[in-house]
Amino acid sequence: MLMLPEIIVVVTAMAVLVADLFLTERLRMGVTWLSLAGLAVAAGAVFATPMNGSMFGGQFVVDAVGWWFKLFFVISGFFTVLLSMDLLHGRTTCRMRGIGSPGEYYTVLLFTISGMMYLVSARDMVLLYVSLELATIPLFALAAWRREDIRSGEAGLKYVIVGALASAFILYGLGLIYGLTGQISLDAARVLKGSPAFWFAAAMLTAGIGFKLTLVPFHLWAADVFEGAPMPITAYLSVASKGTGLAFMFQLFFRMMGGWVHDWALMIALFAAVTMTLGNCVAIVQHNIKRFMAFSAISHAGVFIMGFLGPHDYGVPAMLFYLLAYIASTLALFAGIVWYSNETGRETIRDYRGLSRTNPLMALAMMLALFSLAGIPPLSGFVGKFFLFSVAAGAGFHWLVGIAAVNSTIALYNYLRIVREMYIEPVHEDGPAAPASWSLSITTAVLTTALVLLGIIPFFYNAINGSTIAWLSAVLPH
Repeated sequence: MLMLPEIIVVVTAMAVLVADLFLTERLRMGVTWLSLAGLAVAAGAVFATPMNGSMFGGQFVVDAVGWWFKLFFVISGFFTVLLSMDLLHGRTTCRMRGIGSPGEYYTVLLFTISGMMYLVSARDMVLLYVSLELATIPLFALAAWRREDIRSGEAGLKYVIVGALASAFILYGLGLIYGLTGQISLDAARVLKGSPAFWFAAAMLTAGIGFKLTLVPFHLWAADVFEGAPMPITAYLSVASKGTGLAFMFQLFFRMMGGWVHDWALMIALFAAVTMTLGNCVAIVQHNIKRFMAFSAISHAGVFIMGFLGPHDYGVPAMLFYLLAYIASTLALFAGIVWYSNETGRETIRDYRGLSRTNPLMALAMMLALFSLAGIPPLSGFVGKFFLFSVAAGAGFHWLVGIAAVNSTIALYNYLRIVREMYIEPVHEDGPAAPASWSLSITTAVLTTALVLLGIIPFFYNAINGSTIAWLSAVLPH
């Protein structure tokens, strides 16, 4: 059944909510295991789902691109649950209390994952919009989950306001397209090229995408929301919201307007250049680790959309590979950040000084993740950027590749700030004394191994077969 992964996630969400009503405080950990089991089964269902098929008269379609996006969303949710365990159940050694209400927390998280999964299979504008709202509205609640923290409430309020504005842009654009065509199918807009009303609708949709994907100048909400949200939700926003924005942009730019995406190439290139440049430059002056990661995520959004400059059969696989590398690198880094925050309650970059002497393995994992995000070979981030830079170069945007290369150097400087604190500066007098929990240790080990292997495997394939690009197309079918 093509919709089985989505059904499993929804059923798991309802089961977690009901189970939480009957479990005592001592057995409350059961909702965590139920969430992990449901996501693991959903991942297995994704693997069992064919990459070709449709339901409901073509309104719900599974193809290779949607298949990979669904796998990314389930993986992101699974590791977010692992990152949240200690904080949800109050297993921290600092004065900061746990965020509590694990049953409701996991239910909301699972529902947003289900919305993301429906989004990539939608083939009409109604299902597309409803899925997008199901994917994003629960994030408002998650950002404001720490009720006793004024920053968390502020983050949730700002996210609601900006999210409502973005949804209004998107709904208005889709409504105009429906009014012009009288159809809700995503293919209906292909006949509207040249219509002034359609270009106005396209501008509305572009603004909505910019908010969801944190493209400049629609990025202003990100830093405050990232700073105020609980640390595991900040990690989830860094990866899942990026995946949602990319999936939505893919649906509009390739599915709805796929016949003439090249008309948008210059606009996409300008968005990419400005977004990655502002994100990296503003990150230089950030001291709070959450705000730093917010601007890091903004800069990576500019890198991601370079995949839309090339043809579908190369740009999309390159974007998907970089999304996989980005998820592994970002969540591996956040595993260390979550552990440090749980143990000390501190969130500034300066607080990580001397970490290599107190916990060398965690410092090593964080350093590898930072180098991967910066694009240092032979880690996965380098390979992913190589593919996306090749897409831009192949489309004739050599100036954009030059800007992206300069931004990679700026990003390396930014990430080396954290590495310097961990390896060169003296040990913090109030550093964490307890080692990472088993959940954070497993998460860190698995993701660090993944980001290393994803960088090495293409080089081996290139040495044997003479074509790294062929490896990309073979592993990530379009």
